[in-house]
Amino acid sequence: MKRQPAFTLVECIAALLVTSLVVVLTGYALTAVRTTSRLSLAQATDWVICLQELESADHHFALKWADRYQLELRDLNQHRNYELCLRDRLYLRSVNGGYMPVFSNIRVEQSGFKRLDSQRVYITVTRTNGQKLEGIVCFEKDQ
Repeated sequence: MKRQPAFTLVECIAALLVTSLVVVLTGYALTAVRTTSRLSLAQATDWVICLQELESADHHFALKWADRYQLELRDLNQHRNYELCLRDRLYLRSVNGGYMPVFSNIRVEQSGFKRLDSQRVYITVTRTNGQKLEGIVCFEKDQ
């Protein structure tokens, strides 16, 4: 009887093990890439939304004065004064009372406001995870 060339049972099991190992490692790599992409996209998105709300036509904020950790804003629609404060979070506070968090998880010692001119403020924020975000907000002209 002639012996025909074929794979042995051990060779088949070894091939299956190698293939399953490659599939599992590929799955872990794809999961890690998706998680990282989603986190970085979400963090950039909440920063952009924060800046857009400060410039929103719904509020018509005008800049009255600026400090390193605080801005005084005037709502031209409602004729109210607000303070935009930078501590462990960025929050909007009404002079008459009230508080609204705008952006959280901030390292205050590495963050701040810098007034550029009568309407524009440069905002730099470093999050607790080390991510540095920056932007320029252009407020309305004070009437």
